[in-house]
Amino acid sequence: MPKVSFLVPVYNVSAYIGRCARSLFEQTFDDIEYIFVNDCTPDDSMERLEAVIEQYPERAGQVKIINHVSNQGLAVARKTAVLAATGNYVCCVDSDDYVDADMVQRMYQRAVEEEADIVVADYWDEYPRQTVLCADLVSPSMEENRVNVLTCGKEVSPSLWNKMIRRQLWLHANVFAPEGLSYCEDRHVVTRLYYAARKIAKVDAAFYHYMHSNEHAITRGKNVRHFEDVMLFWKLMDDFLAGHGLAEKYRERIEASKTEHKVKLIVEVDSYAVRKKYAFLFREFEMNYIRLFRRGERIMLFLVHYKLFACAHLFDELLKYKNRHK
Repeated sequence: MPKVSFLVPVYNVSAYIGRCARSLFEQTFDDIEYIFVNDCTPDDSMERLEAVIEQYPERAGQVKIINHVSNQGLAVARKTAVLAATGNYVCCVDSDDYVDADMVQRMYQRAVEEEADIVVADYWDEYPRQTVLCADLVSPSMEENRVNVLTCGKEVSPSLWNKMIRRQLWLHANVFAPEGLSYCEDRHVVTRLYYAARKIAKVDAAFYHYMHSNEHAITRGKNVRHFEDVMLFWKLMDDFLAGHGLAEKYRERIEASKTEHKVKLIVEVDSYAVRKKYAFLFREFEMNYIRLFRRGERIMLFLVHYKLFACAHLFDELLKYKNRHK
């Protein structure tokens, strides 16, 4: 049984899968299992992956490739990988990203030293013109960690890919995201993992390179799907909180977090019609938290709240013009 399993969904990443796979195969840690899930990718990603595997014959026997017969989305691809994994710990990697060579060695060492269920590291946000180091806060208090990931503060990442997770925790906690939930899928899973974990440890270093250059990524080009995913995510989260007796305890924090989600979408979506269609989302309490946002976000939220959609559209066009001419 391997010590660590890499879990990698593959879909429409022809330009990136080679770099990703090489970074995984060049790990300084040997006892690794690699599981690639072909989610019925329409391009030549799998051919490019197989070409890289041939370049690492010492790793070839550690590789499993699972082929979906139809595209089922990120949540199902991750579930397929988790259920197929045999490692003590698992690491999720998006196939358009890459990692540093010592990631597994250092994170697994910390997991063993601390007997941790989850090990967290910092990460790099990679933009076309700059690279930003991002911290992921871990507190000695498990209660504080759970509240932080629940409300998704600025120093806490709800992402799976900068974390090493005990596989049995994932299975026993039954934290799988529902089929069809892609945007917010990580946050759905990580919140539940934090509530199930007994110990979370931290490596004070960044190994993961999260790329912002893939035009096919689910986080780009906000549209109807993103609003629908946010609605489903918060319905499931409200049920989760109610089931744990936490709904009222964290009500204000959750309302602020919901409003933050809405503001992000209404600012980033390009469609007048979509912005109008989802204006109702969290409308009953959003103005209580308008002070939390930057001026441009406050203006956009105000305009949408009071159904001034034409003004919101013009304001959006003005912001884009200013950004293009900076």
